[in-house]
Amino acid sequence: MLGDSRYLMPGFIVFTLLMGAIYIINQIADIETDRINNKLFILPKGLISVKSAYFESAFLIVVVLAFSSFFSPIYRLFLLLSLILGVLYSIRPFKFKSRPYLDLLSNTLGHGFLAFSIGWLSLKHFSIDTVIYSIPYAFAVGGVFLLCTVIDIKGDRETKERTIGVYLGEKWTTLLAIFFMIGAVISSIVVRDFICLPIAAISFLFFFWFYVSIIKISRIIIPERESTNGRKERRFLLLSASIPVYLLTIICCVIYPWFLVFLIFLVFLTRLYYKKRFDVVYPKFLG
Repeated sequence: MLGDSRYLMPGFIVFTLLMGAIYIINQIADIETDRINNKLFILPKGLISVKSAYFESAFLIVVVLAFSSFFSPIYRLFLLLSLILGVLYSIRPFKFKSRPYLDLLSNTLGHGFLAFSIGWLSLKHFSIDTVIYSIPYAFAVGGVFLLCTVIDIKGDRETKERTIGVYLGEKWTTLLAIFFMIGAVISSIVVRDFICLPIAAISFLFFFWFYVSIIKISRIIIPERESTNGRKERRFLLLSASIPVYLLTIICCVIYPWFLVFLIFLVFLTRLYYKKRFDVVYPKFLG
C-alpha cells in the first residue's frame, strides 16, 4: 500500500472518523466546563444525551478499527496510539488535560506528531524524516493549544480543571504560546517546509499582537469579562487561536482542490442540519 496515492483518501476518511470519536469523548468529559464557557452547546444543553454520545463514539471507533485492517501494521499502530492518547487525555483517573504540561505534551504529540505521521503513512514509509518533518507542526499545534487554554480559563477554574492555562495564568501561557510559534517558524525554515512557515509566521504576529495589545505585562485581561472591551478582547483571542486553522485550510484547498469541494459540501450540510434540528447557525467561523 505504501507510496500508493489511492490510500490518501481512505486514510483521510479513517483518521477523520477517529478524530470524531475522540472529540466526542472529550466533549463528554468537558460538559460542565463548556457550559460555563458557553461553548459546544449540544451536550451541555442536553440536546443530545450523554448515552447517545457514548454510543456514537463507540460506533466510530469500531468502524475505524475495522477499516484500519486495510492499512499497514505501523499505520494501525499510530491510529491505536492516537485513540489511546485521546482517551487518556479526557477520561479519569488519567485525564491528561487537567495535568499542566502533560496536557501540552499530549496535544503536541497527538495532534502534531501522530496526526502528521498518519498522513505521512498514507503515502510513505515511516522513517526518521517522518519525525523531523513533523516538528514544525508539533510546535504550531502546541502554540494553538496554549492559546485555547487561555480562552477556557474561566470554565476550567470554576470546575477545578488544572490545565496549563490555569496553572501558568493568562500572561505566561500566552508568552509560552508565542515561543512555540517561534519554534514552528524556525523549524519550518530549517526543514524547508513552506506550508507551515507562512501559517506559523502570520500566527505569531497575531499571538504577539494579542499579548501586547490585550494582556500586557502590567494588566492581565481575563477573557470572560463582560464589558464591551472584554467581549472584544475575547473575540480577538478567538480569532488569534483560529487563524492557524483557517490558513492551513486555505492552503490545503489550494493543494487539494477536492478538499475545497468537500469542505463547502460539509459546511452546507452541517448548517442545514443544525438549523433544522436545533434552530441555530453552526458552524460559526468565530466565537
